[in-house]
Amino acid sequence: MQRTAIVLTLLYSVSLLSGCLGGDSSSENDRVVTDLQAQIDNLTVVNQQQEGDINSLNDQLATSSSLVSEIQATLSEANDTLESLTQTVIQKESQISNLSNLSEQLREEFENSAAQNSSHISSLESQVQNITQMMEVLEDERDEALDQISLKESEIAQLTDSLDTAEQRMGLLITHLYYSVSGCPESNPGNKLSIGFDDGSPGGIQGDGILSGSEIVSTFGECPGNSGLVKDINPLASHNSNPHSMVTMGGMLYFIADDGVHGNELWRSDGTVGGTNMVIDLNPTRQTFTLEGSIVYENPGTDFGEIMAGDEKIFFAAAVGNDEIRELYVSDGTNLGTLRISETFDCHPQVFSNYPEFTYSGVNSISVIPASEVGFDTAYFSAFRCSFENVTCSGEEPHTSDGTVSGTVQLVDLFYGNTDLVTPNGGSVTADLVGSQPSDFTRSGNNIYFSAKADIGAVLTDVGRELFVLNISSPAGGVQLVKDINFGSADSSPSLFEEMGGELFFTADDGISGMELWKTDGTDAGTVIVSNIAANGSSSWPGQKISVGDTLYFTANDGTSGYELWKSNGTYSGTSLVKDIVAGPSDGGVTNMLEFDGELYFIAHTSPPGVGTQGAEVWRSDGTDLGTARISNSIVTDNTNASSLTRVGDILYFVDEEYGNGAGRELFSFTPEGGITLAVDTWPGQQSSDPRNLIALREKVFFVGNDGVSGWELRYHWENPGPIISL
Repeated sequence: MQRTAIVLTLLYSVSLLSGCLGGDSSSENDRVVTDLQAQIDNLTVVNQQQEGDINSLNDQLATSSSLVSEIQATLSEANDTLESLTQTVIQKESQISNLSNLSEQLREEFENSAAQNSSHISSLESQVQNITQMMEVLEDERDEALDQISLKESEIAQLTDSLDTAEQRMGLLITHLYYSVSGCPESNPGNKLSIGFDDGSPGGIQGDGILSGSEIVSTFGECPGNSGLVKDINPLASHNSNPHSMVTMGGMLYFIADDGVHGNELWRSDGTVGGTNMVIDLNPTRQTFTLEGSIVYENPGTDFGEIMAGDEKIFFAAAVGNDEIRELYVSDGTNLGTLRISETFDCHPQVFSNYPEFTYSGVNSISVIPASEVGFDTAYFSAFRCSFENVTCSGEEPHTSDGTVSGTVQLVDLFYGNTDLVTPNGGSVTADLVGSQPSDFTRSGNNIYFSAKADIGAVLTDVGRELFVLNISSPAGGVQLVKDINFGSADSSPSLFEEMGGELFFTADDGISGMELWKTDGTDAGTVIVSNIAANGSSSWPGQKISVGDTLYFTANDGTSGYELWKSNGTYSGTSLVKDIVAGPSDGGVTNMLEFDGELYFIAHTSPPGVGTQGAEVWRSDGTDLGTARISNSIVTDNTNASSLTRVGDILYFVDEEYGNGAGRELFSFTPEGGITLAVDTWPGQQSSDPRNLIALREKVFFVGNDGVSGWELRYHWENPGPIISL
């Protein structure tokens, strides 16, 4: 519409111009008219275009009007919906408000109610908690009670069965007093009371009124008296079994004895008749010869040498049958467990008859380290290894054995020989007829020390007789020379070993000081002289040694006091004379030293031989001059000759002669509280049973004595505590 107005305006302008320009030249007017007409034409075209646009816009407007109508309708509906929703909101807000008011009211009511009832609620909660806990405890107690009921029911059932059995056996329960010899010495059998069931258990007869075998439940009673004959091993009249070489192992006594049939063989005893038996007859061969026209059978027995015991095994030297050289045997105390474990010497001794240096009689210098110290019983000994068949002859050298054949070996060859021997088969062998001849095997810590002579053997030089060591914790290191004390080929001759405080004390000669007291820790530097007791190169000759606590006691002669009792703490300043028992240069004759009651006990004289009336007596010492004295002179006195000090528990036993009563030479006992007492007069009267070979086993002392009837047999004594049942 705007554009149509513009066109009309332009047409009006053209008409006006035509009138005004009428007086002008026609050409100019025509030009103007032409131009206007062109503009009109253009405007017409534009107007047409605009009309088209307007029509298009009108169409769009119509469409938009329709859309608007639709939108309006939709809006109207939306408004209606909004109105409805608004009403709904108003209603909900009203409801919310109402609910809020109600909630506030209820909250106020709840708070009021809670405030009023809080104490009651708390009480109820506490009661509920307590009741819960009580219920838990009661449930546990109920379960425990149920378990106990089940257990008691089982026990009741068992007791019922036991009661039935007991009621059945009550009628069989009896006591039996019987005369016993098997558990007591043959000379002093005694009576015993046994309690058990006469039900015919193995070894018994049901209903015979005598309990025997497994019928016996318990036994009461002891052998009456304190002393007796263990067993008359050689029962022939006036014949002796002469038990000797006694050792103990595993609560048993082992010894060599002759029963008159088998000759000298190995025996064992538990101190009873029934428990005293021969272990094995190593030489069962019987020899026959004619005596006054009659054939006589004789068993020479076995030729025994040394016997030493460990915790589980006994090692001993023995020659059986025609053997002339003793070999090493081992025994566990049984027949089957007794056997030879070495045959080191497999040469006929006659071959050596023209060689005086050959003095070998068999295995010797046996020392046993018990299993409790090193894990298993281990023996160290000297043996001569010789075999013409193997062309070996090494002389006496150190050996060791664990009780088996494979575990018995030579440790080292310290001494070589060069004697040419002609063997029985006409051959020859370069032989060592002497060897290192080791002795005094002694343990100190992890070291085994011994004395031996070495030449160009293992040590590659002639060092003479010196001290050697083997470390058992590292045996691969082998035997080592501790120190060439008397330097060169001369002998220091170490001997009389005693261990104290992890060191070994011994007697040796360094070639300058004479025979004096030495000690070693196993090293060259730690091997030193303790004290040069006898000055000017003289020898004090330290003798028997024993350690009591941290004090070493020994005998020595300082050249002034004679052989007397000395002590040492291992230092020069701590080595001194304890007491000059026999004053002056005469010897005190100190022997048989042992520890008892924390002190040293020994036997010594109180005057020189042939002077005065005092013989050998029992002494004790606390290490001081004033504390060294005879234990008593009330019973044993006047030229007595005490010997064989032996400790059994808290009692000291020894052999001596009783003064006054004329009991002869018998067994005496001593306690610090009770003094000296005659323990037993084995041969009553003035005759002497002359006890010997005293040895302790459990609470008893065993010895060999002569009662004038049974001969020299095994006997015992103890302080019998009882009880004794008598008829």
